[in-house]
Amino acid sequence: MLALIVAPATPVGHSALAVVRLSGAGLDAVLTRVCGRVPPARRATLVQVQDAQGVFDDAVLTVFRGPSSYTGEDVAELSCHGNPLIVERLVGALVSAGARLASPGEFTRRAFVNGRIDLVGAEGVLATIGATSPAGLELARQGSALRDHAASLREALVDVAAELEAILDYPGEDLLFDDDDALAAKLAGVATTARGLAAGWRAGEVALDGARVALVGPVNAGKSSLFNALLGRERALVSPVAGTTRDVVESPLALPGGRLILVDTAGEREGTTGLEAAGLVMGRASGDAADLRILCLPATGDGQGVARAPCLRVATLADQGRPTFPCDFVVSSVTGEGVAALRAALLPALSGLGADEEAIVSSARQRDVLLAIADAAESAARALGVAGPAVAVTDLAAAIGHAGALAGRDASEDVLDRLFARFCVGK
Repeated sequence: MLALIVAPATPVGHSALAVVRLSGAGLDAVLTRVCGRVPPARRATLVQVQDAQGVFDDAVLTVFRGPSSYTGEDVAELSCHGNPLIVERLVGALVSAGARLASPGEFTRRAFVNGRIDLVGAEGVLATIGATSPAGLELARQGSALRDHAASLREALVDVAAELEAILDYPGEDLLFDDDDALAAKLAGVATTARGLAAGWRAGEVALDGARVALVGPVNAGKSSLFNALLGRERALVSPVAGTTRDVVESPLALPGGRLILVDTAGEREGTTGLEAAGLVMGRASGDAADLRILCLPATGDGQGVARAPCLRVATLADQGRPTFPCDFVVSSVTGEGVAALRAALLPALSGLGADEEAIVSSARQRDVLLAIADAAESAARALGVAGPAVAVTDLAAAIGHAGALAGRDASEDVLDRLFARFCVGK
Protein backbone atom coordinates (compact mmCIF):
# COMPACT_ATOMS: atom_id res chain seq x y z
CA MET A 1 0.00 0.00 0.00
CA LEU A 2 1.29 3.44 -0.94
CA ALA A 3 1.83 6.41 1.36
CA LEU A 4 -1.23 8.11 2.83
CA ILE A 5 -2.56 10.99 0.72
CA VAL A 6 -5.14 13.65 1.53
CA ALA A 7 -7.05 16.31 -0.40
CA PRO A 8 -10.38 18.14 -0.38
CA ALA A 9 -12.88 16.29 -2.57
CA THR A 10 -15.22 19.27 -2.90
CA PRO A 11 -14.59 22.69 -4.53
CA VAL A 12 -13.14 25.59 -2.60
CA GLY A 13 -15.82 27.97 -1.37
CA HIS A 14 -18.39 28.46 1.36
CA SER A 15 -20.98 25.69 1.60
CA ALA A 16 -22.93 23.69 4.15
CA LEU A 17 -20.53 20.75 3.94
CA ALA A 18 -17.13 19.91 2.52
CA VAL A 19 -15.47 16.51 2.11
CA VAL A 20 -11.83 15.69 2.75
CA ARG A 21 -10.58 12.34 1.46
CA LEU A 22 -7.64 10.16 2.53
CA SER A 23 -6.21 6.97 1.02
CA GLY A 24 -3.21 4.76 1.72
CA ALA A 25 -1.06 3.21 4.40
CA GLY A 26 -1.10 4.44 7.99
CA LEU A 27 -4.69 5.65 7.80
CA ASP A 28 -5.72 4.48 11.28
CA ALA A 29 -2.82 6.18 13.07
CA VAL A 30 -3.52 9.53 11.40
CA LEU A 31 -7.26 9.33 12.04
CA THR A 32 -6.66 8.48 15.69
CA ARG A 33 -4.51 11.59 16.13
CA VAL A 34 -6.93 13.95 14.39
CA CYS A 35 -10.33 12.37 15.12
CA GLY A 36 -9.63 10.55 18.38
CA ARG A 37 -10.82 7.18 17.10
CA VAL A 38 -11.43 4.98 14.05
CA PRO A 39 -15.03 3.74 13.64
CA PRO A 40 -15.97 0.41 12.02
CA ALA A 41 -15.86 0.33 8.24
CA ARG A 42 -18.74 1.90 6.32
CA ARG A 43 -20.37 3.33 9.45
CA ALA A 44 -20.72 7.12 9.36
CA THR A 45 -19.64 8.38 12.78
CA LEU A 46 -19.67 11.84 14.36
CA VAL A 47 -16.20 12.86 15.57
CA GLN A 48 -14.45 15.99 16.77
CA VAL A 49 -11.41 16.97 14.72
CA GLN A 50 -8.43 18.54 16.40
CA ASP A 51 -4.92 19.80 15.81
CA ALA A 52 -2.18 21.13 18.09
CA GLN A 53 -4.40 24.07 19.09
CA GLY A 54 -7.32 21.85 20.07
CA VAL A 55 -10.75 20.85 18.74
CA PHE A 56 -11.91 23.07 15.85
CA ASP A 57 -14.92 21.33 14.26
CA ASP A 58 -17.39 18.45 14.34
CA ALA A 59 -17.23 16.09 11.36
CA VAL A 60 -18.69 12.85 10.08
CA LEU A 61 -16.05 10.17 9.46
CA THR A 62 -16.58 7.16 7.22
CA VAL A 63 -13.90 4.51 6.63
CA PHE A 64 -13.77 2.15 3.64
CA ARG A 65 -11.38 -0.77 3.88
CA GLY A 66 -9.35 -1.96 0.90
CA PRO A 67 -9.59 -3.66 -1.45
CA SER A 68 -13.34 -2.84 -1.44
CA SER A 69 -12.89 0.92 -1.71
CA TYR A 70 -12.61 3.48 -4.49
CA THR A 71 -8.82 3.27 -4.66
CA GLY A 72 -8.47 -0.33 -3.51
CA GLU A 73 -6.65 0.94 -0.39
CA ASP A 74 -7.91 1.94 3.04
CA VAL A 75 -9.90 5.13 2.45
CA ALA A 76 -11.55 7.66 4.73
CA GLU A 77 -13.88 10.55 4.04
CA LEU A 78 -14.43 13.38 6.50
CA SER A 79 -17.48 15.60 6.06
CA CYS A 80 -16.89 18.88 7.87
CA HIS A 81 -18.50 22.31 7.72
CA GLY A 82 -17.89 23.95 4.37
CA ASN A 83 -15.92 26.96 5.49
CA PRO A 84 -12.61 27.13 3.57
CA LEU A 85 -10.82 28.04 6.80
CA ILE A 86 -12.03 24.81 8.42
CA VAL A 87 -11.16 22.70 5.38
CA GLU A 88 -7.67 24.18 5.20
CA ARG A 89 -7.14 23.58 8.92
CA LEU A 90 -8.39 19.99 8.67
CA VAL A 91 -6.10 19.19 5.76
CA GLY A 92 -3.22 20.80 7.65
CA ALA A 93 -3.95 18.69 10.72
CA LEU A 94 -3.99 15.49 8.67
CA VAL A 95 -0.71 16.42 6.98
CA SER A 96 0.87 17.19 10.35
CA ALA A 97 -0.31 13.78 11.57
CA GLY A 98 1.47 11.95 8.75
CA ALA A 99 -0.43 12.27 5.46
CA ARG A 100 0.81 14.15 2.39
CA LEU A 101 -1.09 16.28 -0.10
CA ALA A 102 -2.36 14.34 -3.11
CA SER A 103 -1.41 15.31 -6.63
CA PRO A 104 -4.15 15.91 -9.27
CA GLY A 105 -5.98 12.67 -10.05
CA GLU A 106 -3.91 10.61 -7.64
CA PHE A 107 -6.91 8.92 -6.00
CA THR A 108 -8.27 7.75 -9.35
CA ARG A 109 -4.80 6.80 -10.55
CA ARG A 110 -4.43 4.54 -7.52
CA ALA A 111 -7.80 3.01 -8.37
CA PHE A 112 -6.42 2.25 -11.85
CA VAL A 113 -3.11 0.86 -10.56
CA ASN A 114 -4.95 -1.34 -8.07
CA GLY A 115 -7.30 -2.73 -10.72
CA ARG A 116 -10.46 -1.06 -9.45
CA ILE A 117 -11.06 0.67 -12.80
CA ASP A 118 -9.51 0.68 -16.26
CA LEU A 119 -8.59 3.74 -18.30
CA VAL A 120 -12.02 3.88 -19.91
CA GLY A 121 -13.51 3.98 -16.42
CA ALA A 122 -11.07 6.69 -15.33
CA GLU A 123 -11.96 8.80 -18.35
CA GLY A 124 -15.61 8.22 -17.51
CA VAL A 125 -15.02 9.69 -14.06
CA LEU A 126 -13.37 12.74 -15.60
CA ALA A 127 -16.21 13.09 -18.11
CA THR A 128 -18.83 12.81 -15.36
CA ILE A 129 -17.21 15.64 -13.42
CA GLY A 130 -16.89 17.93 -16.41
CA ALA A 131 -20.00 17.16 -18.48
CA THR A 132 -21.99 20.26 -19.45
CA SER A 133 -25.23 18.63 -20.59
CA PRO A 134 -27.51 15.68 -19.78
CA ALA A 135 -26.24 14.04 -22.98
CA GLY A 136 -22.71 14.46 -21.69
CA LEU A 137 -23.58 12.79 -18.40
CA GLU A 138 -25.12 9.88 -20.28
CA LEU A 139 -22.06 9.61 -22.50
CA ALA A 140 -19.83 9.49 -19.42
CA ARG A 141 -21.64 6.29 -18.41
CA GLN A 142 -21.08 4.56 -21.75
CA GLY A 143 -17.78 2.94 -20.79
CA SER A 144 -19.24 -0.57 -20.87
CA ALA A 145 -20.37 -0.10 -24.49
CA LEU A 146 -16.91 1.03 -25.54
CA ARG A 147 -15.31 -1.89 -23.70
CA ASP A 148 -17.61 -4.31 -25.53
CA HIS A 149 -16.65 -2.81 -28.89
CA ALA A 150 -12.95 -2.91 -27.99
CA ALA A 151 -13.24 -6.57 -26.98
CA SER A 152 -15.02 -7.42 -30.24
CA LEU A 153 -12.40 -5.62 -32.31
CA ARG A 154 -9.58 -7.36 -30.47
CA GLU A 155 -11.24 -10.76 -30.82
CA ALA A 156 -11.64 -10.28 -34.57
CA LEU A 157 -8.01 -9.23 -34.89
CA VAL A 158 -6.78 -12.17 -32.82
CA ASP A 159 -8.80 -14.58 -35.00
CA VAL A 160 -7.12 -13.27 -38.15
CA ALA A 161 -3.70 -13.30 -36.50
CA ALA A 162 -4.17 -16.89 -35.37
CA GLU A 163 -5.05 -17.94 -38.87
CA LEU A 164 -2.03 -16.18 -40.34
CA GLU A 165 0.25 -17.74 -37.73
CA ALA A 166 -1.13 -21.17 -38.63
CA ILE A 167 -0.49 -20.51 -42.32
CA LEU A 168 3.11 -19.55 -41.50
CA ASP A 169 3.62 -22.58 -39.23
CA TYR A 170 2.08 -25.09 -41.65
CA PRO A 171 2.80 -23.90 -45.19
CA GLY A 172 1.27 -25.99 -47.93
CA GLU A 173 -1.07 -27.81 -45.55
CA ASP A 174 -4.75 -28.03 -46.48
CA LEU A 175 -6.24 -26.70 -43.23
CA LEU A 176 -9.26 -24.93 -44.74
CA PHE A 177 -7.79 -21.49 -44.13
CA ASP A 178 -9.60 -18.40 -45.39
CA ASP A 179 -7.96 -16.98 -48.50
CA ASP A 180 -6.21 -13.61 -48.46
CA ASP A 181 -9.26 -11.79 -49.80
CA ALA A 182 -11.47 -13.11 -47.01
CA LEU A 183 -8.93 -12.18 -44.34
CA ALA A 184 -8.48 -8.74 -45.85
CA ALA A 185 -12.26 -8.28 -45.79
CA LYS A 186 -12.32 -9.12 -42.08
CA LEU A 187 -9.59 -6.58 -41.42
CA ALA A 188 -11.43 -3.97 -43.48
CA GLY A 189 -14.50 -4.59 -41.35
CA VAL A 190 -12.47 -4.00 -38.18
CA ALA A 191 -11.08 -0.76 -39.62
CA THR A 192 -14.53 0.45 -40.66
CA THR A 193 -15.97 -0.23 -37.22
CA ALA A 194 -13.06 1.46 -35.46
CA ARG A 195 -13.25 4.55 -37.66
CA GLY A 196 -17.01 4.74 -37.18
CA LEU A 197 -16.59 4.71 -33.42
CA ALA A 198 -13.83 7.32 -33.61
CA ALA A 199 -16.09 9.57 -35.69
CA GLY A 200 -18.48 9.77 -32.74
CA TRP A 201 -15.90 11.72 -30.75
CA ARG A 202 -16.99 15.09 -32.15
CA ALA A 203 -20.56 14.54 -30.98
CA GLY A 204 -19.19 13.32 -27.66
CA GLU A 205 -16.96 16.37 -27.32
CA VAL A 206 -19.93 18.68 -27.86
CA ALA A 207 -22.01 16.78 -25.30
CA LEU A 208 -19.22 16.92 -22.73
CA ASP A 209 -17.62 20.33 -23.29
CA GLY A 210 -20.29 22.30 -25.15
CA ALA A 211 -20.54 23.37 -28.78
CA ARG A 212 -18.93 26.53 -30.14
CA VAL A 213 -21.29 29.10 -31.63
CA ALA A 214 -19.68 32.05 -33.44
CA LEU A 215 -21.24 35.38 -34.32
CA VAL A 216 -19.96 36.37 -37.76
CA GLY A 217 -20.80 39.02 -40.33
CA PRO A 218 -19.89 42.52 -41.52
CA VAL A 219 -18.66 45.38 -39.34
CA ASN A 220 -21.25 47.39 -37.43
CA ALA A 221 -23.79 44.58 -37.69
CA GLY A 222 -24.39 44.57 -33.93
CA LYS A 223 -22.53 41.31 -33.27
CA SER A 224 -21.00 42.42 -29.95
CA SER A 225 -24.31 43.86 -28.77
CA LEU A 226 -26.07 40.61 -29.63
CA PHE A 227 -23.25 38.67 -27.94
CA ASN A 228 -23.90 40.61 -24.72
CA ALA A 229 -27.67 40.28 -25.08
CA LEU A 230 -27.50 36.50 -25.49
CA LEU A 231 -25.26 36.26 -22.42
CA GLY A 232 -27.44 38.63 -20.43
CA ARG A 233 -24.42 40.70 -19.32
CA GLU A 234 -21.80 43.08 -20.68
CA ARG A 235 -18.90 40.91 -21.81
CA ALA A 236 -17.76 42.50 -25.10
CA LEU A 237 -17.02 46.19 -25.68
CA VAL A 238 -19.56 47.94 -27.89
CA SER A 239 -18.92 51.09 -29.95
CA PRO A 240 -20.48 52.77 -33.02
CA VAL A 241 -16.97 52.98 -34.46
CA ALA A 242 -16.42 50.29 -37.10
CA GLY A 243 -13.85 47.63 -36.26
CA THR A 244 -14.12 47.86 -32.46
CA THR A 245 -13.83 44.09 -32.03
CA ARG A 246 -10.27 43.22 -32.96
CA ASP A 247 -9.92 40.03 -30.98
CA VAL A 248 -11.93 36.86 -30.47
CA VAL A 249 -14.05 37.10 -27.31
CA GLU A 250 -15.47 33.91 -25.80
CA SER A 251 -17.85 33.18 -22.96
CA PRO A 252 -19.83 30.14 -21.78
CA LEU A 253 -23.59 30.33 -22.15
CA ALA A 254 -25.61 28.04 -19.88
CA LEU A 255 -28.94 26.98 -21.38
CA PRO A 256 -31.67 24.60 -20.22
CA GLY A 257 -30.38 21.23 -21.38
CA GLY A 258 -26.75 22.12 -21.96
CA ARG A 259 -23.99 24.64 -22.33
CA LEU A 260 -22.23 26.19 -25.29
CA ILE A 261 -19.32 28.54 -25.89
CA LEU A 262 -20.41 31.80 -27.51
CA VAL A 263 -17.76 33.48 -29.66
CA ASP A 264 -17.74 37.11 -30.82
CA THR A 265 -15.56 37.75 -33.87
CA ALA A 266 -14.20 40.79 -35.73
CA GLY A 267 -16.48 42.19 -38.42
CA GLU A 268 -15.76 41.59 -42.08
CA ARG A 269 -14.80 44.47 -44.34
CA GLU A 270 -12.33 45.25 -47.11
CA GLY A 271 -9.12 47.25 -46.74
CA THR A 272 -8.26 46.35 -43.15
CA THR A 273 -4.69 46.73 -41.95
CA GLY A 274 -2.60 46.17 -38.86
CA LEU A 275 -4.30 44.97 -35.72
CA GLU A 276 -7.77 44.96 -37.26
CA ALA A 277 -6.56 42.75 -40.13
CA ALA A 278 -5.01 40.33 -37.65
CA GLY A 279 -8.26 40.24 -35.70
CA LEU A 280 -10.16 39.53 -38.88
CA VAL A 281 -7.94 36.55 -39.63
CA MET A 282 -8.51 35.20 -36.12
CA GLY A 283 -12.23 35.79 -36.41
CA ARG A 284 -12.48 33.91 -39.69
CA ALA A 285 -10.58 30.98 -38.20
CA SER A 286 -12.87 30.92 -35.15
CA GLY A 287 -15.93 31.10 -37.37
CA ASP A 288 -14.71 28.26 -39.55
CA ALA A 289 -13.97 26.12 -36.48
CA ALA A 290 -17.36 26.76 -34.86
CA ASP A 291 -20.09 24.12 -34.73
CA LEU A 292 -22.72 26.74 -35.56
CA ARG A 293 -22.48 30.26 -36.94
CA ILE A 294 -24.89 33.14 -36.34
CA LEU A 295 -24.62 35.29 -39.46
CA CYS A 296 -25.48 38.82 -38.30
CA LEU A 297 -26.82 41.09 -41.05
CA PRO A 298 -28.13 44.62 -40.39
CA ALA A 299 -31.90 44.72 -40.91
CA THR A 300 -31.55 47.91 -42.94
CA GLY A 301 -28.93 46.38 -45.27
CA ASP A 302 -29.13 44.25 -48.38
CA GLY A 303 -28.84 40.91 -46.56
CA GLN A 304 -25.53 40.04 -48.19
CA GLY A 305 -23.14 37.94 -46.13
CA VAL A 306 -21.36 34.62 -46.33
CA ALA A 307 -20.94 31.96 -43.67
CA ARG A 308 -20.58 28.28 -44.29
CA ALA A 309 -23.22 25.87 -42.95
CA PRO A 310 -24.51 25.21 -40.40
CA CYS A 311 -25.61 28.82 -40.09
CA LEU A 312 -28.51 30.86 -38.70
CA ARG A 313 -29.22 34.05 -40.68
CA VAL A 314 -30.16 36.78 -38.21
CA ALA A 315 -31.36 40.28 -39.07
CA THR A 316 -29.90 42.54 -36.37
CA LEU A 317 -30.57 46.18 -35.42
CA ALA A 318 -34.30 45.62 -35.90
CA ASP A 319 -35.01 48.76 -33.84
CA GLN A 320 -33.62 50.76 -36.79
CA GLY A 321 -35.80 49.17 -39.49
CA ARG A 322 -37.35 45.95 -40.76
CA PRO A 323 -35.48 43.49 -42.98
CA THR A 324 -36.45 43.00 -46.60
CA PHE A 325 -34.34 39.86 -47.04
CA PRO A 326 -35.02 36.28 -45.89
CA CYS A 327 -33.70 35.43 -42.43
CA ASP A 328 -34.25 32.97 -39.60
CA PHE A 329 -34.58 35.55 -36.81
CA VAL A 330 -35.12 39.26 -36.42
CA VAL A 331 -33.49 40.70 -33.31
CA SER A 332 -32.76 43.96 -31.56
CA SER A 333 -30.30 44.13 -28.70
CA VAL A 334 -31.80 47.50 -27.76
CA THR A 335 -35.44 46.43 -27.36
CA GLY A 336 -34.74 42.74 -26.74
CA GLU A 337 -36.89 41.68 -29.70
CA GLY A 338 -36.11 38.14 -30.83
CA VAL A 339 -33.18 37.61 -28.46
CA ALA A 340 -34.93 35.02 -26.28
CA ALA A 341 -36.19 33.15 -29.34
CA LEU A 342 -32.71 33.04 -30.84
CA ARG A 343 -31.20 31.87 -27.57
CA ALA A 344 -33.82 29.10 -27.30
CA ALA A 345 -33.06 27.95 -30.86
CA LEU A 346 -29.32 27.43 -30.39
CA LEU A 347 -29.32 23.97 -28.80
CA PRO A 348 -31.99 22.58 -31.17
CA ALA A 349 -29.91 23.87 -34.10
CA LEU A 350 -26.97 21.87 -32.77
CA SER A 351 -28.95 18.71 -31.97
CA GLY A 352 -28.07 16.98 -35.23
CA LEU A 353 -24.32 17.34 -34.80
CA GLY A 354 -22.82 13.87 -35.17
CA ALA A 355 -26.25 12.25 -35.06
CA ASP A 356 -25.19 9.65 -37.62
CA GLU A 357 -22.35 8.43 -35.44
CA GLU A 358 -22.38 6.37 -32.26
CA ALA A 359 -21.30 8.76 -29.51
CA ILE A 360 -19.68 6.45 -26.98
CA VAL A 361 -16.17 7.88 -27.19
CA SER A 362 -15.56 10.28 -24.29
CA SER A 363 -11.94 11.35 -24.83
CA ALA A 364 -9.51 12.30 -27.56
CA ARG A 365 -7.26 9.45 -26.37
CA GLN A 366 -9.98 6.91 -27.10
CA ARG A 367 -10.51 8.42 -30.54
CA ASP A 368 -6.79 8.30 -31.31
CA VAL A 369 -6.50 4.66 -30.19
CA LEU A 370 -9.45 3.67 -32.37
CA LEU A 371 -7.88 5.40 -35.37
CA ALA A 372 -4.59 3.60 -34.65
CA ILE A 373 -6.47 0.27 -34.65
CA ALA A 374 -8.01 1.16 -38.01
CA ASP A 375 -4.66 2.23 -39.50
CA ALA A 376 -2.90 -0.96 -38.37
CA ALA A 377 -5.74 -3.20 -39.59
CA GLU A 378 -5.71 -1.51 -43.01
CA SER A 379 -1.94 -1.81 -43.18
CA ALA A 380 -2.21 -5.54 -42.42
CA ALA A 381 -4.83 -5.96 -45.15
CA ARG A 382 -2.58 -4.25 -47.70
CA ALA A 383 0.40 -6.35 -46.63
CA LEU A 384 -1.53 -9.57 -47.28
CA GLY A 385 -1.74 -8.80 -50.97
CA VAL A 386 1.81 -7.46 -51.34
CA ALA A 387 4.29 -8.71 -48.75
CA GLY A 388 2.48 -11.79 -47.45
CA PRO A 389 1.38 -13.13 -44.07
CA ALA A 390 4.70 -12.59 -42.27
CA VAL A 391 4.50 -8.80 -42.66
CA ALA A 392 0.75 -8.73 -42.08
CA VAL A 393 1.21 -10.48 -38.74
CA THR A 394 3.44 -7.64 -37.55
CA ASP A 395 0.78 -5.05 -38.38
CA LEU A 396 -1.84 -7.22 -36.73
CA ALA A 397 0.21 -7.38 -33.55
CA ALA A 398 0.23 -3.58 -33.50
CA ALA A 399 -3.54 -3.46 -34.00
CA ILE A 400 -4.11 -5.97 -31.20
CA GLY A 401 -1.86 -3.91 -28.92
CA HIS A 402 -3.86 -0.78 -29.65
CA ALA A 403 -7.12 -2.60 -28.91
CA GLY A 404 -5.73 -3.64 -25.54
CA ALA A 405 -4.49 -0.10 -24.86
CA LEU A 406 -8.01 1.23 -25.14
CA ALA A 407 -8.73 -0.07 -21.64
CA GLY A 408 -5.21 0.69 -20.43
CA ARG A 409 -3.29 -2.56 -20.96
CA ASP A 410 0.42 -1.73 -21.01
CA ALA A 411 -0.33 2.00 -21.03
CA SER A 412 2.86 4.06 -20.89
CA GLU A 413 3.60 6.29 -17.92
CA ASP A 414 3.43 9.45 -20.01
CA VAL A 415 -0.10 8.54 -21.15
CA LEU A 416 -1.13 8.01 -17.53
CA ASP A 417 0.55 11.25 -16.45
CA ARG A 418 -1.31 13.28 -19.08
CA LEU A 419 -4.65 11.70 -18.26
CA PHE A 420 -4.63 11.96 -14.49
CA ALA A 421 -3.11 15.46 -14.47
CA ARG A 422 -6.47 16.67 -15.84
CA PHE A 423 -8.32 15.58 -12.69
CA CYS A 424 -9.01 17.81 -9.74
CA VAL A 425 -6.75 17.17 -6.77
CA GLY A 426 -9.34 15.37 -4.65
CA LYS A 427 -10.48 12.85 -7.27
